Amino acid sequence: MDALKDIAVIVGLIAALWGIYKGFSEYRLQGVQKRADFFFKKQSEFFANKSFGEIRSLLENDNPELAFISFEEKRAYLTFFEEIALLKNSRLINEDVAFYMFGYYAIKCYESENFWFDVVNKEIYWSVFLAFAATMQKHLRANYKIVAHELEF
Repeated sequence: MDALKDIAVIVGLIAALWGIYKGFSEYRLQGVQKRADFFFKKQSEFFANKSFGEIRSLLENDNPELAFISFEEKRAYLTFFEEIALLKNSRLINEDVAFYMFGYYAIKCYESENFWFDVVNKEIYWSVFLAFAATMQKHLRANYKIVAHELEF
């Protein structure tokens, strides 16, 4: 009788541990799914925006036409990167994924003289963007690559 009791306790313990493991796995998977959803939403927003596409194209060569883009369009572009930085800082988007998908464009903007032509007090009002882009720039220069190939959400 004691043997049956011991077996029942062991089986119950194994079942409880399995349940905890499955619950933790599901919880982790939901976190990954939320991060993926944030990422795909932001990626779609960035690449579907016609104004952003024009700015990206002009930033490739720091085209002088960047100086004539309206402040509202520049503000929207910079705000997008600040949102990415906030999602990264909040760990809703993986740092490597943020850098890999958006870092190049942030660096091009950061290094552009023509883009910043009429943006007043950029250090005060755009500090989140500047920190994100500067971090990406340092990361790229230090490693000669953006991230490893095994990205995950």
